[in-house]
Amino acid sequence: MNKILLKNGTLILPETTVNKDILIRGETISDIDTDLHSKPGTEVVDCAGKLIFPGILDPHTHMGIPIKDGISADNFETGTRSAIHGGVTTIIDFTILEEDQTLFESVEKRLKLAEYSYSDYSLHCNITRFSKKLFNEIPKLIQSGIISFKVFTTYEEVGIMFTYEQIEEVAKIIAEHRGLLMVHAEDNRIIQNAFKPLISRNLTEPLYHPLSRPDTAEATAVERMVNISIQTGCPIYIVHLSSAKGLKWAQHQEKVFVETCPQYLLLDDRVYHQDDGRMFVTSPPHRKTENIKALWQGIINGNIQTIGTDHCPFLISDKEVGIPFQNIPNGMGGVETLFPVMLAQFIQKGLDLSLLSRLLSTNAAKLFGIYPRKGALIPNADADLVVVDPHKVSTDWFNDLVSVTDWNAFVQFPAIFPEHVFRRGDWLVKNGELSLSSRGIFLAGDALSSHHL
Repeated sequence: MNKILLKNGTLILPETTVNKDILIRGETISDIDTDLHSKPGTEVVDCAGKLIFPGILDPHTHMGIPIKDGISADNFETGTRSAIHGGVTTIIDFTILEEDQTLFESVEKRLKLAEYSYSDYSLHCNITRFSKKLFNEIPKLIQSGIISFKVFTTYEEVGIMFTYEQIEEVAKIIAEHRGLLMVHAEDNRIIQNAFKPLISRNLTEPLYHPLSRPDTAEATAVERMVNISIQTGCPIYIVHLSSAKGLKWAQHQEKVFVETCPQYLLLDDRVYHQDDGRMFVTSPPHRKTENIKALWQGIINGNIQTIGTDHCPFLISDKEVGIPFQNIPNGMGGVETLFPVMLAQFIQKGLDLSLLSRLLSTNAAKLFGIYPRKGALIPNADADLVVVDPHKVSTDWFNDLVSVTDWNAFVQFPAIFPEHVFRRGDWLVKNGELSLSSRGIFLAGDALSSHHL
């Protein structure tokens, strides 16, 4: 059994920071205290001047999924290799419901692919077909540890959209069995009313993408989700919120939780005017600068609970120059830079690092029923730890990435990459270098302990 003692570090806990030592024994944290002494056979790591975060949890990834006529660039193996390098020790990915599949079959297929993951992993279950037969599976899925289910209020053109009435019906079932409903919230009617005039005038360059999906579409869908949550008692998690208008509806709601992404906190719609503007095509789109300011205020005020990546990367060659924006594969990478870039931003802005710990680890672990095994620096929790030197800020880091992709949206921002990363006690990043000695495991969510912050 490996024994590793991290000495003299500053622990970034959810509510405070403390200077204590951490003893790792096997896969878990054995002890946390001041001035712990090493015993024979214990490897000691001096963490003086270093910050120690709980392992980062990305609650929103898409490893190797079909988009348009292609497939996203990362699979579970390559995507989690880069995730670990960036400190992400746990991901929660999504199933893909194929024609005639049951929900259980979609879960089983995705779990088989996820066996190649280096990060520990759980799954959200996509429900993209309205079927009472599928809904009958929800209670047993929740019992098996799949406790979160995602629906879409748009994408009618590819047959995965639910109407608001259909979502309410699903929400009642999920609420009854203490699950969590996740929603891609953009109103389809508003999108179509914005999209069709652009296409009729042949306005199809990337700069028109945000005009085709206005913030009113997000706000309208979020408002409807708030009402459904109130009416059904179902906790609802809004994925990748991008706008001030959407946040206004979601904030201060007891059972509505909000996720945003680094791209919506850092990049505005001017990116679509760049030569590589097509690479930023994702949905929801990047918006006007005032939305960035509102989202940061939502972070500070506690109205946003998590930061995920919506990780779905493509190579430069996957997004061909000159094709209409509606035909460009939607998605961007971000799992490797989630923690390094957001940490640098929090330090630069002088924000509370305990808040960052909650946003990138603790809150998601609680919402999705895997706390305190994950998201906590406490005895008996999994020994998932990220050790970082806050003074080692890099502004030229792209070539240090281990990602298979050849483009990154955040290259203009400073980043602080981990020195050491432990996942269940395995030392997977040592002095900044990957040492992938073991694979991740599946984490079953506990509905009885979930969605409580």
